[in-house]
Amino acid sequence: MMFYFPKKDLTKNSEPIVFIHGTGMDHSVWTLPVRYFLRKSRDVLAIDLPGHGKSPGKPISSITGFSDKIFKLLNDNSINSFSIVGHSMGSLIALEMASSQPKRVKAMSLIGTAFPMQVNKHLLEYAKSDVQKAIDILTFMGYSNQARIGRNKNPGIWMTESTRRLMQRSKKGVIYNDLLACSNFQDGLEKAKKVSAKVQLILGSNDFLTPRIKASDLIDNFKSPDVKEISNSGHTLMTEDPNKVLDYLIEVL
Repeated sequence: MMFYFPKKDLTKNSEPIVFIHGTGMDHSVWTLPVRYFLRKSRDVLAIDLPGHGKSPGKPISSITGFSDKIFKLLNDNSINSFSIVGHSMGSLIALEMASSQPKRVKAMSLIGTAFPMQVNKHLLEYAKSDVQKAIDILTFMGYSNQARIGRNKNPGIWMTESTRRLMQRSKKGVIYNDLLACSNFQDGLEKAKKVSAKVQLILGSNDFLTPRIKASDLIDNFKSPDVKEISNSGHTLMTEDPNKVLDYLIEVL
């Protein structure tokens, strides 16, 4: 597993922020918040999950499997306490981690999340047999209607195409296994009850992949979660509304 943080002498007292990306992506989706927190002298650990980005390793098809890998990474670096930020699939990994070892997690932000995060069987089949079609669907459904035709505040950047290109760099089998892991994740509501960390959810009002209503039961099972909703944003909130996402992350981290 590849990981990125500002200094090599992280210790058990570092208490870094761990950023976990979603399906078919890598650590680069966190560029803005990572740079911000580094400037504030916070320790940051932005991960390429196995098989993603520059990380070697075979695809993993369970959320628990991803969680175990990250805990091994933290343990190998003597990190006992940390905060977590997870997007989409990464939010389920964060939930698994915060529920299985709650005393280690100080704060958690779940972005574009839902439970259950079931994946349409046709999309799963495309991911297995025609990955480009699956990428096209994920890219289209991952953005609000406005974002599909523009609306980027950063001139010259095509949001949907940049996400498509990022997913196209995924290694063989990665997207299928990511989607399978999301679809098979169970007991999310019971796990939410075990979380003792400060909990924040950042949701998009125009999210077609994980609609706000699909997070309602999850919200009800956390202890006093702080729920933020970004108007007109789709599922890929860090790209559509990066500044608002960062503002909200600052509040909880």
